[in-house]
Amino acid sequence: MKDAQFKPVTVESLHSSKLRNIGSVAEAAEFLSSDWPGERGRIYLLARMACNEAMEGHASPAMARSVFVQATMEADIYVENTTWVR
Repeated sequence: MKDAQFKPVTVESLHSSKLRNIGSVAEAAEFLSSDWPGERGRIYLLARMACNEAMEGHASPAMARSVFVQATMEADIYVENTTWVR
């Protein structure tokens, strides 16, 4: 389940000011660990744990996506209503 896909989440990468689609648990985990732009609070930590659990097969990709979206909303980098594909 390491590379489990989910409905893409579009975020604004504050490092490059570009939009980025995150479409898998592995991409979300990588973004959280390498490209996270802001404070790393409670929801951020929950998102990291949810992605790790999903990659180990102990949680669903949908659950990891849900917590990831909450974290991106808290960090104010979530981009709503996008339909572009990478």
